Amino acid sequence: MDSTTTYGQFCPLAMAAEFLCKRWMLLILRELLLGSSSFNDISRGVTRMSRSLLSLRLKELEQRGLVKKETKSNRRSTCYRLTESGKSLRDVVFGMAQWSQQWLHIEPSLENIDVDHLYWSIRGSARCHPDLPDPFVVNIYLPEQPPLKQNCWLLFEDTGVELCIIDHDFEVDVQLQASARDLVKVYLGWYSLSEAIEQGDLILHGSREHTSLVDKWFGLSRLATVKKQPENLRVF
Repeated sequence: MDSTTTYGQFCPLAMAAEFLCKRWMLLILRELLLGSSSFNDISRGVTRMSRSLLSLRLKELEQRGLVKKETKSNRRSTCYRLTESGKSLRDVVFGMAQWSQQWLHIEPSLENIDVDHLYWSIRGSARCHPDLPDPFVVNIYLPEQPPLKQNCWLLFEDTGVELCIIDHDFEVDVQLQASARDLVKVYLGWYSLSEAIEQGDLILHGSREHTSLVDKWFGLSRLATVKKQPENLRVF
């Protein structure tokens, strides 16, 4: 490595930062740690990243021994699995996320929301529950977004939760309407689900039987329970 790609220090932190702090690298590791394994699923978690750069970063992770690329049994597709050294980064990656949730001001993150990532994150935290009908369809509607970004559909079945961004004439059980800002705040635990509904910032359409189940299926971020520092102590 030359001086433009290395800190030139023997410090273990510097050595780790040279690789892990490349653009998008930590977010790719986040997706792998959260269970994504196919190229398409990883890409859906980093929607503003080009697929060519994602391919390059995955190759770098493989070369470093953090990821193993495997061919599925049908031999038509591949998947990416974290090695033991890759899995050992869990506390590092989520520790940084926890620090951010605890100490950083929230407003900057709400100025340019990636709604595709928001939909994918909500799908990842959504919960199947025995009280839900099978199937159960939720339409998330963000009216202030451009037409092609206004809607997604969550399909709950015994096998799990699927995210669709194209309407396949679903028979919707519940529509959840909100602004992207308010939905992010609820998802991250900055605004309680019950309060958002009470204040009219999150509106549920559907039968009472189905809308009353929202707390059964709507899952919060794993960081939602992190205790936040007082506003005057937070940093930008």
